[in-house]
Amino acid sequence: MALSAKERKHQQLKREQAQLRALSDSSYEYLQVPFHVHLEADPNWSSVTLPLEMAGIEPPEFEDDRGPKAYAYEECFATDEDRDEAFGGAAGSIGRAEVMIGLLIDAATELAHIVNKYKRAELDKRLKEIEAADLSDPEERKAVLEQVVHIEKIKGALSKNVRRSLPQWEAKGV
Repeated sequence: MALSAKERKHQQLKREQAQLRALSDSSYEYLQVPFHVHLEADPNWSSVTLPLEMAGIEPPEFEDDRGPKAYAYEECFATDEDRDEAFGGAAGSIGRAEVMIGLLIDAATELAHIVNKYKRAELDKRLKEIEAADLSDPEERKAVLEQVVHIEKIKGALSKNVRRSLPQWEAKGV
């Protein structure tokens, strides 16, 4: 069966992205001080470690210039080729940091989707319980209808695509 124009374009974009991932970063040749050395003097590193520690996640340590391949678990890859493809041209401690950024974003995005799905399912269950309830008492019916309106507002907020500009802990002044 022939592919639609949209499917062909999607496949082309995937191929182009794979080719870009395989290339090393064009800035690498100009980087003289290894990233792990730079971090030793960077006063902002605590802005990375603090939110991770607040979440109970052990912050990464950059003690040497090994790249992301040296740190990834073997179980994550079926073959060495899969491992090489996953990290493309990422090299050294800067490559490890760059790969880590993408993976943390992926993990946070997926966790957000899971939390959102959970909350929506629980709210839907509560609405079904309310539908099945005996609402003969006018005072009780009024209170329950207020709950329904509130639940629907919450569901509406969960349906919105929200983008954060500041880290949550920074926005709250922690």
